[in-house]
Amino acid sequence: MPRKFKERQIEVFRAVMATGSLSAAARQLNVSQPSLSMTIRRFEDEIGATLFERISGRLVPTEEATLIFAEVDRVFGQFDRLSEAIRAIASGDHSVFRFGTTPSIGLKLVPKAVKRIKERRPLRIFHCDYLAQKDIRDYLLFGKGACVATIAETDDPAIESTEIAHGRLFCVMPAHHPLAIEKEISPWQLRGETLISFGASTPHGMVIEETYRRAGETRETHVFVHFVELALAMVAEEIGITILDQFSAMECERTGLVSIPLKDSVEVTAYMQWHGSRPRPRAVDELLEALRESAAAAGCRI
Repeated sequence: MPRKFKERQIEVFRAVMATGSLSAAARQLNVSQPSLSMTIRRFEDEIGATLFERISGRLVPTEEATLIFAEVDRVFGQFDRLSEAIRAIASGDHSVFRFGTTPSIGLKLVPKAVKRIKERRPLRIFHCDYLAQKDIRDYLLFGKGACVATIAETDDPAIESTEIAHGRLFCVMPAHHPLAIEKEISPWQLRGETLISFGASTPHGMVIEETYRRAGETRETHVFVHFVELALAMVAEEIGITILDQFSAMECERTGLVSIPLKDSVEVTAYMQWHGSRPRPRAVDELLEALRESAAAAGCRI
């Protein structure tokens, strides 16, 4: 079998070719010039060819050296690209990060978090799935995505969870509504209003019901919806008003609506959930951090 060349020999040869002199190559590699010269001579002996000649005091590479250097440079270029690819995979760049979100978190908070990550990792590719609460368990257990952001709690032992942020309920209405001037609204002030809201068994419905119970009021829903986007669209059409979590009500002023805190509100918590029996990708932690930063910037409690 042909003898393999030592990596050090290739490194020294490449340095001499790149710098054009033994002294400059020695400085670059932080070795003595005699040691470097000996390495070159041994390399020449092993390949059976002269690599450098002294002409008028200058070190001149032979034709063989020029051809060898072209191959060495090509291989080193491939190795550099391999190193970059390994770092990109380890850091999550160039990879596709697939995750899910329920509408309440996905409407405003997730886009803000993705924007933060893209500013740090512009090459990251995202695949975001919009999920109903009933689909979260299968989504995680069957490995369709790495994690889910939601306001729904879980008691499934196979799913792990951590808190993203804490918010409260807000009443959302058109900007010209008589209650739009209030700094805080009590449930009793919504008597007689057309309430666009959620069923009592939904995550939104449960916290709204509890808030009304604390206030000694009974909720009367006139238009039932399942997703926050539809509730906001109906408010924009001036059908009535709605009560949403703080994460969904962010920046509704952009669409001509206002959001006002609901008095005695139950706390609404946003969660990050993932499959507990699988390794958690670094991208999940990065998304969690970005969601927390975005929530804090919007006035939510972390």
